[in-house]
Amino acid sequence: MSEFWLISVPLDKASSQSLEKLKRATAKAGLGSSFRFHIPELKVGTLDVLLGVADDLSRLDSYAERETLYITYSIMRKTSQCMAEVMEHPGDKLLENALANGVDLATYVTKFQWDRAKYPTALSLKTMTEVISKQVSQVETELKSRSVVYNNVKARLQGLEQKTEGSLQTRALTGIVKKEDLVLNSEYLTTLLVVVPRASYRLWEDTYESMAEFVVPRSSRLVSSSAQKLLEEEDAGIFTVTLFKKAVSEFKAKANKHKFTVREFNLEEAEKQRREMSCLSVDKKEQ
Repeated sequence: MSEFWLISVPLDKASSQSLEKLKRATAKAGLGSSFRFHIPELKVGTLDVLLGVADDLSRLDSYAERETLYITYSIMRKTSQCMAEVMEHPGDKLLENALANGVDLATYVTKFQWDRAKYPTALSLKTMTEVISKQVSQVETELKSRSVVYNNVKARLQGLEQKTEGSLQTRALTGIVKKEDLVLNSEYLTTLLVVVPRASYRLWEDTYESMAEFVVPRSSRLVSSSAQKLLEEEDAGIFTVTLFKKAVSEFKAKANKHKFTVREFNLEEAEKQRREMSCLSVDKKEQ
């Protein structure tokens, strides 16, 4: 990001000439560009009022830097991390997506315009100071609130994502097992999901039909998905098997003897978890 300097210059002729010389020299050497930072004429009032306002602004400035700006930095850092996580293209620059009043930060600074709706120039400096002080407090409160919401959403999403990590024996099967892999809404039949070590695929194929009396022949299939394939390469695979419901207990006992793990799975709960993760991902982007 470019570095900006705010330079206060007296309006007398000599100072203006010196400024023009400085602008030409820096432009010629390619050191930087100059822009007029437009500030309207404000109601100064008496010297006593001006001195009082100066004291108030000094305290407000210290407060804003110590409290609000610290919080702003913290939020901006977390926001930048979030933006980096949700960007579709890693090459995108974070600053190109950071806007102030709908424009990029450099444009906002170099083409700054006084917001007369928020800060009417007809107000006295003392009243203007009070308005700014109130808005600083509001910004601080809003930033704290957004931080709490963002952290809550992120924590919930991370909790759900952690359930989808680890081995097939323990991780949630959301995103691996699909509706098409199961026999649903049958009065007599059901589908079991069995974790089979990669080295035991042949043993599984040779024995699963004999693990219970009422197993549907040739009903076993290796669950196929991008997540499953990654896990299968290193660890194990998930096989489906269709059988009569009354044979489930017998099948589980026989499978356990062969060190095959029958996983409990509820399609409705898995879909609920998938939808919740999707909603939280959207909420995270919006914070």
